[in-house]
Formats: sequence, C-alpha cells, structure tokens
Amino acid sequence: MGVNFSQFDESSVVILKRLALHFPSPTEIGFNDVFPESEAEIDKRAAHIGTLAFLRHEDLIAHDVGSASSFILTRKGIALFNEDIFQHIKNQLNSEVDSI
Repeated sequence: MGVNFSQFDESSVVILKRLALHFPSPTEIGFNDVFPESEAEIDKRAAHIGTLAFLRHEDLIAHDVGSASSFILTRKGIALFNEDIFQHIKNQLNSEVDSI
C-alpha cells in the first residue's frame, strides 16, 4: 500500500507558493484563507490542518505569534525553491560593502 499524497499536494503547494510570494511577511494560510470556496469540505479541511502540522514539524514553515493562521517560510522551506537564504544574505552584504 502506498501513501496517498493527493490532498497533501493540493494544500502544500498552495501554502508554500503563497508564503514564497509574500516572503518575509507573515501570511495567513488557514483553510478559509487558502480555500474560501471549500468551507464545507470537512475532509479537505482536515487534510489542510494535517499538512500545516507536517510542514511545521519538518521546519519548512514557522508560525507567526501574531496570528493563529499566519506563517513564514523557514530556511528549509526556501530551499524547496532552490534558493539559499544564507548565500543570498552574504551576497547582499558583500555588495553593500562596495557601496559603504
């Protein structure tokens, strides 16, 4: 028996893309924020909550203390987009040295 990723895929892709789009600002990604047209779908809501729990547990996203459903991408989450935040910061610091 294999793992059924379909519901996880649906939520995780929307969550991660939304957080990347708004990085580094904390962004609301609760079920009603992401799937407003699916409010009555209990199974979809449960899968979304489980997806958030998994992404948090794996340190791909971090919870913003200001809101129950507000999150940001972590270094690991950013790496999923083939980006290295530390290298980016180093590059910015090195380019700023020239302009100081």
